[in-house]
Amino acid sequence: MTLWLTMNVLVSYLVFGTRLGTAVNLGSVLTMIVSVLMNGPLEASNMADWVTAIIVLGGTGLIAFNVMAFIEQNLSAHQQTSQRLQAARKDALTEVLGRSATEEELERSIEQALKNRAPLSIIVTDIDHFKRVNDVHGHGTGDDVLRSFGKRLRRSVSTSGGQVGRWGGEEFLVILPGMARPDAVVVAERLRAEVADEPIAGLNVTASFGVGSLRGAEDNAEDLFARADSAMYNAKRSGRNLVR
Repeated sequence: MTLWLTMNVLVSYLVFGTRLGTAVNLGSVLTMIVSVLMNGPLEASNMADWVTAIIVLGGTGLIAFNVMAFIEQNLSAHQQTSQRLQAARKDALTEVLGRSATEEELERSIEQALKNRAPLSIIVTDIDHFKRVNDVHGHGTGDDVLRSFGKRLRRSVSTSGGQVGRWGGEEFLVILPGMARPDAVVVAERLRAEVADEPIAGLNVTASFGVGSLRGAEDNAEDLFARADSAMYNAKRSGRNLVR
C-alpha cells in the first residue's frame, strides 16, 4: 500500500492532471470505495489504510487537475497575447510588417550587420501610377493591388531571409540581411520583372525600385533609407519600371 501510494504521488501530476487521467483517478477512487463496502467490515488498521489511500489518491488527483488547468489557462493566455502582438506588428491590409515594425526590424538588422561585420541591403519600391488605379478602378481594387503586391514581394524574398514592410501608401521596404549591393540589385530586378510580367489583382501594373546598402559603422537607418528612397525616385524620373 505504501509503495503504491508513493508511485501514485510521483506520477499524478503527469497523468491525473489530464482530463483522461482525472476520469481514471475518479474511477479508481470509486472502485476502492465499492471494494471496501463489498468486503464487509474491516479491521481498524486496514480501514485506516484504505481511507488514507482514498484520501491521498483523490486529493492528489484534484490538486494535479487544478495545477494542470492553471498551466493550460496561462499557456492559452500567453499564446493569445503573442498572437495579438504579432497581429499588431502587421499592416492590416497587406499583412506584411507595418511601419513601426519595419523601422524596428531595420534598426535590428543594421545592429546585427555591424556586429557581425556582414553586408546589409534594402530595397525601396513604389507602385507606378497607383493613383490612377484608384481613380479608374476604385479604392477596393487599389486595396487588392496593394495586398497582392505585398504578398508577391514577401513570397519572393522570404526564402532568402528577407523581410517586407509597408512603409506607407503604395511604398514598401524590403530588408535583405547578409546581402551586398550587387546581389540586392539582382533581387530588385527579379522583383521588378515578377511585378511587370504577371497581372496583380487582374491589372497590369509596374513598380520602381531603389537599392541602398550599408556602408559602415557611421551609417544609420535614416541615411540608408534615404539613399534607397532617392534611388527609387531616380528610377521614377528615368521612366519608371526600373531598378536604380
